[in-house]
Amino acid sequence: MTRSPSLTARPASVAPGAPRALEAERRLAETLDAAVGAMSALLDLRDVGTGLHSTSVVGLCEHVAHRMGVAGDEVGHLRVAAHLHDLGKIGVPDEILRKPGPLDDAEWAIMREHPGWGAGALGSIPGLKPAARAVRGHHERWDGAGYPDGLAGETIPVSARVIAVCDAYEAMTSTRPYRPALPAAEARERLVAGAGTQFDPAAVWGLLDALAC
Repeated sequence: MTRSPSLTARPASVAPGAPRALEAERRLAETLDAAVGAMSALLDLRDVGTGLHSTSVVGLCEHVAHRMGVAGDEVGHLRVAAHLHDLGKIGVPDEILRKPGPLDDAEWAIMREHPGWGAGALGSIPGLKPAARAVRGHHERWDGAGYPDGLAGETIPVSARVIAVCDAYEAMTSTRPYRPALPAAEARERLVAGAGTQFDPAAVWGLLDALAC
């Protein structure tokens, strides 16, 4: 007589600790999601404009990443970095962050610290180091003239290159304390003008393609 297989029997291919490991992985993912949500909420409290800006950038980044072939875990890291790319601005004084006119050299020196501050906070959380690298690099330039590390071309993490383009477009088309919003057509022209110098050309064309849909 053939015995029916037990519903609770462990398949031979499943290691004894696998269910426990999968549960631990699930809990870790939930913890990371909660951490990202908490930090996003802090950004909203610090500066409502920054929080709304970050939410808009996330949507653009997802479209551009798809067009550039970003896939797998990298998409998740990009999403986290896009949400929190301005996290370091929590450390920028209000008189600089909300100044209605151009920043002077000393004020710019402080503002340029924010990618490093944000990356430092994210990098201290296990599982968020790839997102931290993207946050640190989102003000680097394709030609190497950006900050904080002067990276150039493909040495800049691809997620950072995507965020840089989407961040710039969303910033240009939003009203800021120091200027009104630019028309979308003018913002697109500025992105094209910066392709190959400020921005990764592939990211620019990816964003223009997304905006045309």
